[in-house]
Amino acid sequence: MGRRDFLGLAAGATLTAAGIGSLLGAAPAAAAPAHASPANDPDSPLRFALVTDTHVNVGSPQTTQWLTQVWASIAARTPDLVLHCGDITDTGRPDEFDRYAEILPPELHGKMHYSPGNHDVRWDPSAKEEYHSHFGPAPYSFDAGGVHFIGFDPTQVLQEPGHYGPGGLNWLEDDLRRMRPGTPAVLFQHFPLGNTFYYADDQTAVLDVLADHNVRGIFAGHIHREVVTGFNGLTQVGLNAVKNGALYYWVERQRSADGTPVLRVSRINVAADGTETEVPVTALPLAGEGPGRAQRPQQVALGKVAAGRLPVTVKVQSAARPARVAVDLYPQSVFGGTSTPVWQNLSAGEGHEWNGSIDVSSLAPGSQRLRLQVTGADGTWWEDTARFEMDRTAADPRARWRYRLPGAVQGGIAVIGSGSRRAVVAGSSGGTVVALRPDGHGSPSRLWSAQVGPVYRRPAVDAAARTLFVPSSDHRLYALRAADGHEKWRFEAGAPVLSAPLVAEVDGEERVFFSAGRSLFAVDARSGHRLWSVPDRGFSSGRAASDGLRVYTAADDGYARAHDATTGEELWAFAMATGTENHVALYSGWDNVVAVDGGVVVVGSVAGSWGLSAATGAVLWKLAGSAMYAPAVLLGDGSALLTTEWGVMSRIDLATGAERWRTDLAVRVFNAGVVVNGATAWAQSVDGRLLGVDLTDGTPRGRLQHSLAYSFSTPAIVGEILVVGDQNGIVAGIDLP
Repeated sequence: MGRRDFLGLAAGATLTAAGIGSLLGAAPAAAAPAHASPANDPDSPLRFALVTDTHVNVGSPQTTQWLTQVWASIAARTPDLVLHCGDITDTGRPDEFDRYAEILPPELHGKMHYSPGNHDVRWDPSAKEEYHSHFGPAPYSFDAGGVHFIGFDPTQVLQEPGHYGPGGLNWLEDDLRRMRPGTPAVLFQHFPLGNTFYYADDQTAVLDVLADHNVRGIFAGHIHREVVTGFNGLTQVGLNAVKNGALYYWVERQRSADGTPVLRVSRINVAADGTETEVPVTALPLAGEGPGRAQRPQQVALGKVAAGRLPVTVKVQSAARPARVAVDLYPQSVFGGTSTPVWQNLSAGEGHEWNGSIDVSSLAPGSQRLRLQVTGADGTWWEDTARFEMDRTAADPRARWRYRLPGAVQGGIAVIGSGSRRAVVAGSSGGTVVALRPDGHGSPSRLWSAQVGPVYRRPAVDAAARTLFVPSSDHRLYALRAADGHEKWRFEAGAPVLSAPLVAEVDGEERVFFSAGRSLFAVDARSGHRLWSVPDRGFSSGRAASDGLRVYTAADDGYARAHDATTGEELWAFAMATGTENHVALYSGWDNVVAVDGGVVVVGSVAGSWGLSAATGAVLWKLAGSAMYAPAVLLGDGSALLTTEWGVMSRIDLATGAERWRTDLAVRVFNAGVVVNGATAWAQSVDGRLLGVDLTDGTPRGRLQHSLAYSFSTPAIVGEILVVGDQNGIVAGIDLP
């Protein structure tokens, strides 16, 4: 029996046809006809189990034991189906999938349905290929017992938090529109929504879609604790984790005391001897109004900001009797975490209106959000957001234009051409690569567009700015002509190319260095011929550095290394992280953009940054702080900028590591990092904010909230226009002051 059968997929299932198997043989919604949903029978029998956050890890026998107990208990109950809400494995490594396959009992084969978690894809060299090969497509949907189940997928390749994007939202809308009227739907995914949870930057848009359809509940994992909430017509059940013990959830379709059909949810705790303790959790109504729906506002009106305050008027429905209407600033800076609101109550007025104002003086210029909550007497609520604009000053950047690509612009922006003919190039996870010439007076001119596989990292450009090297998760590195986007050659790497390529001159010839899978490659920049490769040296989604003599890398095996640039021979290795294989993979320099200048190699992990001797790998200095994600910026005068993921920026001396100054930007900064223009460094935060810092002393120099989506795209500057991408696929042109 093959691995796919062990993992619970129906025999013969494929990603394009039957997909994930179930007791009913349901197909993914993408393959199912619109009339596939059966009519809703409130007395249809339905019994299923829920598990989440199993975190299978070959180095954790306790977790394996708990999961074994859970599977035995579930199998004995002969469920119709089993939903897994993600973090199936701890790091998404093949041996963890193998261990999971060994544990899953035959009685559950064909009954399993999965939704991926961040741990399944965050450190995955396969760009979700490993997950899909074992568990099938995501997102997808199926019908069982008169209920429509949606396995949603907010996970992002190489990233921690969730993002649905326009593509995911459109898929959800189309799926729900195909449901037969009267059919209740339940969504299961890894991240919980709303309340105090901010694990996906566009969760408000998801709630908006769900609000217009008969979606009754959400089952979610990630938080490793049990939390039940009723809001926006939904009952959301946040599930405790198998990683915490031998427990799962049992759900049966029943009728409540008043005759309403419900899904009755209980937690099952399994003792070491197999004894079960069943604890009632909640009843999820499949009919009726749904918790909090009566509190849905009829209208939200925002006035103009004056003296730092934003006037707010909320008009509720005439039948609503809210106990409280309150507002707070949306926690835009929260990155995949939680935030407890500091609600400011509005005052009841005439005509079902509630009025007040809120202090917004701390916010950056640009687009901002207000969150609001209308709470009923029973404690259920309706939550929503409203957008408004903050005015800029002369010292702040100004948004000029926006250009949308399909998918996410997760990789950095490249620059081609020279002088007044310079242009920018952006690639998207939708596989589109576009060249744009910024215009100081309006929208950019599109020079060309090309189609390759999904792009997650910044393309590289040769010294003459005539050839563009584009990495793709379709296992290829593409060389495109900068003039027209036509393909010059492609290199088959045998694994997704998730690193940013580097072009460097070695022995008088330009070479392209990049990682794919667990291998490091060097290819000829003109022909694409392989010059050498180093297998099994660890996965890297960062970028190498080279001084023409050596190539310097960091990878998830815990080492920073130097290789001979001509032959690939390893010259030295420095251990950046130690411990179990699992610990090293998570906390090494796997996503590090290495830098080299003046005989000093700068590498980083989530624990710190090191200055190493380029010749020997000897440690010259070490600084604490997670500066792995944001690329170090070499300033050409013997100093560099280091920026931690927590937004602490330092200008250091390369030779000694001594700080010249340090400033706390109070934002999260990841792969987008920092770009320099004249005497100002511009940091791109992960929450869509651009912040200027004076290079002389680190003082603030202007700011702009140009996006409300996550940004991991390193900006580029052409003239006085900064160009940056975001996870909604927007390439933005911003005038610098």
